[in-house]
Amino acid sequence: MTETPLNLAYSPSYFARDYEATLRRQAALGIDLVARHQPITLRYGEDPAARLNLFVPENTAGPWPLMLFIHGGYWQALDNTATDFLAERYLARGMAFASLGYGLAPETSINTMVKQCIEGVAAACNALADNGGVWSIVLGGHSAGAQLAYWVAASGDIPIDKLILVSGVYDLTPLVDTYVNEALELTPTQALALSPIFADSSKLPSCQVVIAENDPPAFRQQTHDFVAALKTSHIQVELVDIANCDHFDVLDAL
Repeated sequence: MTETPLNLAYSPSYFARDYEATLRRQAALGIDLVARHQPITLRYGEDPAARLNLFVPENTAGPWPLMLFIHGGYWQALDNTATDFLAERYLARGMAFASLGYGLAPETSINTMVKQCIEGVAAACNALADNGGVWSIVLGGHSAGAQLAYWVAASGDIPIDKLILVSGVYDLTPLVDTYVNEALELTPTQALALSPIFADSSKLPSCQVVIAENDPPAFRQQTHDFVAALKTSHIQVELVDIANCDHFDVLDAL
């Protein structure tokens, strides 16, 4: 990455303490959980990255509330196992949890990623329908995953009861001139069309929008602007600003 001011402004790792250590620790926690609590692994479509791990509470009968979470990585890194570690806290509350994956850029377009995530939500719900059912659906996403989660909810294809968006990218237009776009290859018109802040949000469920104290200032500004836009659209929204966290370890405090 060339260290131009715009590149640094949209580089979460530049503002983080030690993002590589955080990702390693979270991955290790996920591996440990999978060893103790075997998930149901489902695939949807032909892309091997379009897969999920579905964790179902033990010793409790369904129907369950279901939490689904979409990982980040600027649409070009990580996979669904990066968020497996989150399942522990939801299982403890009697909730099922699914970590959703999707194909990555440059091979996969963001529009296709959204379609894959919609298919993943449906796959998780269908799997639980055969094992006790689902009585509510919460959809979450982190960073690029927050943008994908927004479009899954806005599509109206799946009845989402609540949306949790963490350290998200809601305006993609500045990314066109950054290192991020080397893999995405977005035009300004495409970036505008994919930006939640400029979209019709009238069909969204209630939202919790989370930002970390040490997220990049550009992310923090986007979050505040996005929350203001949701309020203008009369969406029930709560802004949660988490102290002493950065873009990566904010998930530890989710």
